[in-house]
Amino acid sequence: MPPIDLSLLLLLAVAVGGALVHWTPLPLPILLVVVGVLASLLPGLNGIVIDPELFLLLFIPPILFADAWVLPRRDFVSTLKPVLLLALGLVVLTVVAVGYVMHWLIPAMPLAVAFTLGAIVSPTDAVATVATTQTLPLPARIVHIVNAESLLNDASGLVAFKLAVAAAASGLFSSATVAEDFLHLAGGGVIIGILFEWLGRELRQNLIRLRAGDPVLQTLLTVLMPYGAYLAAEALHVSGILAVVAAGLWASGQEVKGLTADARRHAREVWRMLSYVLNGLVFVLLGLQLRRMLTGVDHYAPLALALYAVALWALLMVLRIVWVWISAHLRFRLGWGWSGSAAGPDPKRLLLVSWAAVRGSITLATALSVPAMVAAGTPFPERDLLVFLAAATIILTLTLNGIPLPWLIRKLGMNSDQDDVEEERTARAEVARAAIAAVALVASELADAEDRAFAEQLSRRYAGKVELLEGDPQDASLRATHIALRRRLRLAAIGAERQRLRELRANDTINDETLRLIESELDERELVSSISAERG
Repeated sequence: MPPIDLSLLLLLAVAVGGALVHWTPLPLPILLVVVGVLASLLPGLNGIVIDPELFLLLFIPPILFADAWVLPRRDFVSTLKPVLLLALGLVVLTVVAVGYVMHWLIPAMPLAVAFTLGAIVSPTDAVATVATTQTLPLPARIVHIVNAESLLNDASGLVAFKLAVAAAASGLFSSATVAEDFLHLAGGGVIIGILFEWLGRELRQNLIRLRAGDPVLQTLLTVLMPYGAYLAAEALHVSGILAVVAAGLWASGQEVKGLTADARRHAREVWRMLSYVLNGLVFVLLGLQLRRMLTGVDHYAPLALALYAVALWALLMVLRIVWVWISAHLRFRLGWGWSGSAAGPDPKRLLLVSWAAVRGSITLATALSVPAMVAAGTPFPERDLLVFLAAATIILTLTLNGIPLPWLIRKLGMNSDQDDVEEERTARAEVARAAIAAVALVASELADAEDRAFAEQLSRRYAGKVELLEGDPQDASLRATHIALRRRLRLAAIGAERQRLRELRANDTINDETLRLIESELDERELVSSISAERG
């Protein structure tokens, strides 16, 4: 099938899955896999072969950069020690344990290939985990740990994958060489990522100073940044993955000077769509590839394949549960980075962190990027089995880990987390006070009585916000009711304006350009009123 036709069909599949998820009990990742399986039954879609290098380049940089960019820096730092134990210690343990166990279970799979499998299935997927719990979200701190762990173990797992593939291709394995290569790849990747992000930010700031701060241009440069960091690092033979992660983390704490509110909003919307589409495409591609994956391992007995897949999932879960519980208790006993309860680790939270181990887009992208041939021109040993087991791990973790998570959260009573709500309330009160002070400063210089009256009205409005946030709960509830009614009136007025505007266009009183101009203004006002109604 021509690439353009295939791309359009894949995007259509993502759109179909995104629409159906609102009427099915299945989480979006699982539903997209099902859509992909059904699409593989159509003519021309059952024999798709994906170029591994192109797949890795197309999907990995923007997905990792987006995850790193939105990761809260303060929460990342506060959870860094437990996350490092998961993202580094658990990844190393997983690679080694999976390597030896799967090599013992499947003697035909060389040890280096089994290590490659361990590196592929070691990273968790925060996007898939959050998507499977959207009806009943995880507590905030657990989300922060899962997100940060996912980001860092993506990087560590992919670096381990690259080294394992090299060992499998050459047939040589040396722990000393691996350690040396890991430091070279990791250190070089981090340096290149930070340097590339700094250069990109300087370029954007200079363009703004030269009056080239167009939101579309600024957003385009952010989209190009992860690809540029990845390609630059790979060209210098260091880790492109860590370069992308480092660039994203560095960008999350740096503000581009002079960037307008319109440009920030545009970038958020574009990246939201890009992340949604790319992650969705990965799961659809997984569904499309399933039939072909099964064909590639049809020389194995179905019962044996099921045994291998379940054994791998069980091994991953045992390793994770043991590691999470032992590392938490050790940190508590040793006082190393412990910020939890003085009574010790909470078993409920440990269980949720242990069970939030869904694999997703990174695992599939990495598996499909395994080369078909090694340097000597011979087929990569047991590649089809490796890809099948990686895909089976994704499906098993999505179903056995992801689907029960909302039930588990409800059962444990862990769905209430007021820390973020109180923090937001405090922040809103503080910024309202800052606004009152600013208005008072400007009002002191006003001579016109009408202007001073408006300033007083504006100050009272901000004072009302502070009272609503910090005042008596009963008074605040009554005031919130009045505010909600006023917003309802505003939305009704905007709706009437929009209806009349369309009637004018239907009567040819105005043209399409005038319609779009005024409707855009109405959309802005409606969006502000709707957001205020949700958060007020």
